[in-house]
Amino acid sequence: MNITIKDIARHAGVSTATVSNVLTQNKFVSADLEQRVYQAINELGYRPNVYARSLKTNRSHILGVHVPDITNPFFSEGVKVIQNVAASEGYQIVLYDSDNKLENEQKNIQGMLNTQVDGIIDIAPRTDIHDLLAMVDIPLVVVDRPPLKTERNVAFVYADNYRGAASVADYLIGKGYRRFYCMAGPVQLVANAQARLAGFTETLKHHGMPDEACQVYYGDFTFDSGFELMQKALKGYEPKGQPAAAFVGSDIMAWGAMEAIKEKKLKMPRDMGIVGYDNIYFSSFLYPKLTTVENPIREMAGNAANLMLDALERRRNLLGFSVALRSALMVRKSC
Repeated sequence: MNITIKDIARHAGVSTATVSNVLTQNKFVSADLEQRVYQAINELGYRPNVYARSLKTNRSHILGVHVPDITNPFFSEGVKVIQNVAASEGYQIVLYDSDNKLENEQKNIQGMLNTQVDGIIDIAPRTDIHDLLAMVDIPLVVVDRPPLKTERNVAFVYADNYRGAASVADYLIGKGYRRFYCMAGPVQLVANAQARLAGFTETLKHHGMPDEACQVYYGDFTFDSGFELMQKALKGYEPKGQPAAAFVGSDIMAWGAMEAIKEKKLKMPRDMGIVGYDNIYFSSFLYPKLTTVENPIREMAGNAANLMLDALERRRNLLGFSVALRSALMVRKSC
């Protein structure tokens, strides 16, 4: 049996206009009447026709969400949070994955706009923020990237990657390490990769470490990259009674680097310490358990989804609003 708005109105003892206003939020309805309508909806098991609602409201009630790589748990955890928050307000999400490719990301953004999503949540974009703003004319929330000043309908949710990486350098110096490797992500494309590199190397200098104390390798945020970079670092490497420590730009990379260390029959942290970044869920299940920096993706995603709903449901212009969250070093067994 198809439940209609008339059925809900009859069951709740209100007009069909009141039911419509509750469902669309176009006009104010008193809390008492709203509660009666929602009670009737629950008791009758009503499910709104999303397509019909979009025709009436000129809104799709769909959010576009972009990630660079859904196989990375860092991003999949964020998407799950966004989906749950969106669903609580009657929104669905459509997910786009760029496979870490800039050209794919830009095609995905255009695809979202073509399918008339109501807003876009872009997690860790590689597109320059100015270029992204030039492409998008609907509410936009950028996650895991530093903000810029704008009065556009865009918000930023991020954590300070420079300070997160600096905390790694402080910790390793405090542990007595004096030789270092830094395995950076794609610093030319990703602001966070550059911030992590700068935070680590500049903090080493503040501690009086000479440039030659840290060898820097450049790759991307993948397992294969971490494995290959560590293989290069280990050519001719000897602990010499004073092992080095490696700061690796992401936990996925760090996992690859750890496997390269194991392949050489070296032990962590006895022969080399290692620290990752992101604190994705399996980091504490690696052997040894990975010391890493908590990059608070769940909190970032939850804030992003709520800001988007503020823009869409409460009609608030985001005006470049930014939310800065703290990173934290998670000390485990790898260094």
